[in-house]
Amino acid sequence: MTLPSPTRHDGPDGSRIYAFPVRVFGDFTANIHLLIHGDYRALIDTGSGSEQSNQDLLAGMAAVQTQYGEPVDWAGLSRIVVTHGHIDHHGGLDLLRSLTPAPVAVHELDAPVLTRHRERLALSRRALRIFLATAGLNAEQQAAMTRLYGSARSTFQGGPVETILLHGDLLDDRLEVLHTPGHSPGQVCLRLGDVLLSADQLLARTTPHLAPESILPGTGLNHYLHSLTLLERQPGLRLALGGHEEPMPDVYDRIQQIRDSHQRKLERIVELCREPRSIAEVRDLLYPQVRHYDVLLSLQKVGALMEYLNQRGDLQVANLEPLEQDPAVFPLYVS
Repeated sequence: MTLPSPTRHDGPDGSRIYAFPVRVFGDFTANIHLLIHGDYRALIDTGSGSEQSNQDLLAGMAAVQTQYGEPVDWAGLSRIVVTHGHIDHHGGLDLLRSLTPAPVAVHELDAPVLTRHRERLALSRRALRIFLATAGLNAEQQAAMTRLYGSARSTFQGGPVETILLHGDLLDDRLEVLHTPGHSPGQVCLRLGDVLLSADQLLARTTPHLAPESILPGTGLNHYLHSLTLLERQPGLRLALGGHEEPMPDVYDRIQQIRDSHQRKLERIVELCREPRSIAEVRDLLYPQVRHYDVLLSLQKVGALMEYLNQRGDLQVANLEPLEQDPAVFPLYVS
């Protein structure tokens, strides 16, 4: 697989944002963004930390220098921003700490993923096992899914964070911080004039992955939709650059498309639950062809949608009495 060359996007006051992809899991890519403004250089996200991802990260930075003539190197980096605490965005930090003294910034709710990674992984695995049992998976299936979840994350070492981000901050007097929970508790988008670095909140072709808030507070569809509204109310956005996929020149149209997509999925689930069904059963009906890690991702997505519907009374537990009496019973939902 040949990766595309870095692309340049112009920001206000002579600033430039360079975007280049890195392969984070197999051929699945994430976008790295490099902001240059005068002597200031900020790297937004770091890849997954896999050998291939790290190679692509180094090659992408070198390509910005050779193809565009930008005087950039790791030692001269001013800042590293982690948009959210998912391994495909923060995993490259282990490498970068050996290359640059640039301070790391992340939102306070995702900072523990970087500073206390082993603890966060242990707690999230435990919460995931509870969710998988609630979804209707048997013990063997639960164990397999839990192993998949931890496989890539367990190699990350982590370390200190120099700057804690909060909504409304103006990072380094340049980047406006917009807290957009839902995809992760501490995800941030960064606004530079009329350009939005949208992390995984807005993607050009797909709706971002969601997990239920029962696994991790600050995730889930309710938070995600509120974050969409926050971005929708930002005036004057000309361009959004996502953490994956292509640039989005039609920011507000894309927000509405994502909102409509979620509404269609919610309506489909309500229809499927005319008879009582577990989360796993609904997943099998909605995504019968997915395999391997995508099974876990689709379970989490369906769990997030059904959690949202249950919170609003559109789905109710059909087997309440057995659920009250036996902890081994998983809920069946009916519309």
